[in-house]
Amino acid sequence: MAAQLRMKVWVELVGADGLPLRREIAIVARNVEGARLGDFGLSLDESKGIQRRLQGEFTQFQADQAAQLDRNCLECGRVRSIHDYRSRTVDSLFGVCRMRVPRFRGCACDGSANPGEGRTEALLNGRATPELQRIQAELGSRLSFREAARVLDLFVPAMRPHNHRTVSNRLAKVADQIEKWDLASPYRLSRADGSPISVFIDGAYIRAVPGYQSRHFEIAMGRVVTKGRPPRQFAASPHVTTGKHDVVRAALRAQGWVPGSDVTVFSDGDVGLQGIVIGATRQPITHILDWFHLSMRLRHIEQAWEGLKSVGNLSIYLRDTALHVPRLRHLLWSGYVREATRAVRDMLCQLEQYARLPDASNKLKRFFELVSNLQTYLIQNKTSLVDYCQRYWADHPISSAPAESAANSLVNARMNKKRQMRWSPAGAHRVLQVRAAVADGRLKQAKFALAA
Repeated sequence: MAAQLRMKVWVELVGADGLPLRREIAIVARNVEGARLGDFGLSLDESKGIQRRLQGEFTQFQADQAAQLDRNCLECGRVRSIHDYRSRTVDSLFGVCRMRVPRFRGCACDGSANPGEGRTEALLNGRATPELQRIQAELGSRLSFREAARVLDLFVPAMRPHNHRTVSNRLAKVADQIEKWDLASPYRLSRADGSPISVFIDGAYIRAVPGYQSRHFEIAMGRVVTKGRPPRQFAASPHVTTGKHDVVRAALRAQGWVPGSDVTVFSDGDVGLQGIVIGATRQPITHILDWFHLSMRLRHIEQAWEGLKSVGNLSIYLRDTALHVPRLRHLLWSGYVREATRAVRDMLCQLEQYARLPDASNKLKRFFELVSNLQTYLIQNKTSLVDYCQRYWADHPISSAPAESAANSLVNARMNKKRQMRWSPAGAHRVLQVRAAVADGRLKQAKFALAA
């Protein structure tokens, strides 16, 4: 007979009366002779089995202790008799807990102060523990629902496989709790120290479910940044109960904003994005056009002009254009908006007589179109152009890069790129609420208990 070692796992339970109760949980056996690295320590299945047995013993002991306290009548103090037992099931992170819970008869004193099984009902109030719901919500926001269920099956000692619909439903429940807590949170006057608040906002499109009014719908997301605090991320879908401006308003309140405080918004010039922040603050805002989007338009014009410089003697006829193209970037970077607008107008006046000729080249027509679009862009955002050079050297933000980062972390990583699912606005909105809470660190046990 081969030499064998055995490890017995016991648990000692001590109730309110102080009497210890020992229960055997598991026995792990190993062969000493011929042992290999695969026999080292506990296996995953053994660990899951021990955790499941330990969770079952502990939860049953908790229910017994709560029922023992509920048995005494609150009116006269007598011990009530047991009518029967019923089975209660609660899903926990370490398996499904099935408990045997007693039901008590009414007391002879007919006291109205008996709350029934008060402590037991408070302990077993729900189908799943908040910790399991939080883990399922976080995994469901990071991975697809089926993949999240597979990961839970791999590590969590459940008696039956997790269902992807359960993960989706519990994510929705957690998202509603988070949103309810955020919208009901008061203004944090203790945080209102007068620091400037910046809102970086952008939009992204995701595929809609079949039957929706369009193939795609737009998600508004971004970050609220203020000095001395971690940034707060937000995201919202259209056509849901909670408006986009309500989500932005909750993020502003969390960062210490109070009505009347100045808010600076960075965006690509979309009027709809600015309207969301105006609806959230209900007051005028300071809007700054994102330098990156402006720079990309200038880059396209510069590249188109490089392709035209070698076409015959075109640079001779377009002397003003050849003069202004290298200056546009410097003028807009330094805040000379009037000079830049005048230079663009002069370029268009000179290009019109050549770009609209029947024999004009496609390159020239494309260049004329780019300059014309830049003129419209500058006119629409004339009040949002600033001295970017001065802000840059003063270490102030000049672009909506934080919003682009939020788009990658909140939307693209879960809903676009390689995970091109089709979403309903309500489903996408809930996933985004959980992803934002995970990114900000708000989906922790302490704060989740507040939200619940």
